Amino acid sequence: MICGFDMKILITNDDGFNAEGLKVLYELLNDKNEVFIFVPDRERSASSHCLTLNIPLKVNKVDKNIYTINGMPTDCVLIALNGILRDIGIDVVLSGINHGPNLGEDVLYSGTVAAAFEAVMWGMPGMSFSLASFENPDFSGFKKYFKSLFYTLYDKIKEDNAVMNINFPNVSADKIKGIKFTKLGTRRYDDAIVKVSDPRGNDYYWIGGHKPDWKNEKGSDYDAVFNNYISVTPLKIDLTDYEFLKILEKEINFEL
Repeated sequence: MICGFDMKILITNDDGFNAEGLKVLYELLNDKNEVFIFVPDRERSASSHCLTLNIPLKVNKVDKNIYTINGMPTDCVLIALNGILRDIGIDVVLSGINHGPNLGEDVLYSGTVAAAFEAVMWGMPGMSFSLASFENPDFSGFKKYFKSLFYTLYDKIKEDNAVMNINFPNVSADKIKGIKFTKLGTRRYDDAIVKVSDPRGNDYYWIGGHKPDWKNEKGSDYDAVFNNYISVTPLKIDLTDYEFLKILEKEINFEL
């Protein structure tokens, strides 16, 4: 128990202050915990681990413990942990609930996931939460299973400062089959670049194209969510390919 609260929790996202998922997450945590919100003042989807270095960041206090920032999700975490909340003693950083899945290679683009990684870089555990739908979100499953899942995972990762990437299927609570611990899946986009022309014949481009096609890999996050399971994927900052590193050390010898 900390100052009358169980935990001190920082929440952020990449969908901005008005996102429905943010409100759901806050309401689920605010009953027994001291919750702080630091979020971008607008949508910052696919901002990855971007930091704002060349323009000043403005912090707007919306209400008690609630702030918006004219920056990226990682800016929000950095300013909170290393600035305004430096002496508060935050226990964990939660990012989400993202509107749309963060599966497979999505984690490399996601501002939601990057914010959880930023927490780990500053010495505390981070979790990213996503609902696998961009339209007509059904948060009933999240509301039913979130608390038990969160507190169980936190007890496991609080000493290791690990990142947990959690995706919920967009179905009603009664249709969720369970929880699976998964690896990252693999996606393929068809027509990822869309070229169009304005009335004057000038070309411009949209990035996105059609919905991605996924490899049906057993044990992947996509396979779990597609089959109405909650997916929990442990992630780490170290991107080193250790198997290939051994090959390089063994087979290549440069003499300068």
